[in-house]
Amino acid sequence: MNDPVQKIRVAVICGGTSNERNVSLKSGIQILKHLDATRYEPKLVEIAANGQWFLKDTATLLQIDVTQPAEKGIVPAQPSSLQEWPEKPFDVAFISLHGSFGEDGRIQALLDLLQIPYTGSGVLASALCMNKMQARDVVSGLDIKVPSGFLLHKRNLPPHHIIENRVKNEIGFPCIVKPNASGSSIGISLVRTKEALAQAMAHSFEEDDSAIVEQYIQGREITCGVMGNASIGGELMVLPPVEIIPDGDFFDYRAKYDSALTKEICPALLEQGLMEEVKNYAVKIHERMGCDGLSRSDFILRDSSFYFLETNTIPGLTEKSLCPKEAAATGITFGDFFGKQIELALEKNYGTRYSTRDPHE
Repeated sequence: MNDPVQKIRVAVICGGTSNERNVSLKSGIQILKHLDATRYEPKLVEIAANGQWFLKDTATLLQIDVTQPAEKGIVPAQPSSLQEWPEKPFDVAFISLHGSFGEDGRIQALLDLLQIPYTGSGVLASALCMNKMQARDVVSGLDIKVPSGFLLHKRNLPPHHIIENRVKNEIGFPCIVKPNASGSSIGISLVRTKEALAQAMAHSFEEDDSAIVEQYIQGREITCGVMGNASIGGELMVLPPVEIIPDGDFFDYRAKYDSALTKEICPALLEQGLMEEVKNYAVKIHERMGCDGLSRSDFILRDSSFYFLETNTIPGLTEKSLCPKEAAATGITFGDFFGKQIELALEKNYGTRYSTRDPHE
């Protein structure tokens, strides 16, 4: 009689120290609930707000409200009733961390040192995409339009009248002020007058020491996901684009996670030429950035031209998130969507024959 197939042990890492930890926890719970139990043995690993790591024996205790970002310095999570970590090591980590220490390459570097395969992009692509100004520079080299803008550093901030003049002469009002390295539209402001500029900058600097002041492009917001390992020349799959129609002026944090404030159309209602163009742009960005696993690139469509906003290397994975909706539009179930990301992680680590190789070897 043949031995039963050994399940792949998955550490679903979620939570974290950023103010996106609530969304991360929600994503982690979804992954844990929907992974194929016949193939995977997942465990929830929560990183508390104070940086401590806990192994959770159940996800049912985590009741998370994602409609507001988590506050910094909140009470850390309580330790699990499990006093010991599994004797056998995890075969793969499913990274469900958003924001700093999740998408910026640091958790990826730690897992590289531990020689644990992980989902998503590696250190370089993660850090590059997290730095919005650096990502803009790379994308503009692909002949993809980006909003005009400039970078400000909190520690070497020019006098305010100089900043006002730069906005007036180079960008104009209204403009967008946002953190250079943050996610979920936290710290972003639409600035309509010069009187509101200082407060918007202070709001952005609460999230990051660098801020981008950029042109406000009013148009249709389109996002598009791509799956595949570009860093090893793997086959890429582009997902159907989504059009996001927020209730307010732009897709801010509340609009992202409160379904009553946003309408999402998948696939986006684009004419064929524009549909193929945005898909092509998303693939080109995924390739040039060297992204692996899953990425999602965001654009504004104005006057038949797409303007690049940013690329997310760990998009949200809750039931209301965009990439799961894109996958569902192609007939991919929640469980298969998560399983594919694990397969891509093992492919990157073990080669294209991951499906015939035992990761426990």
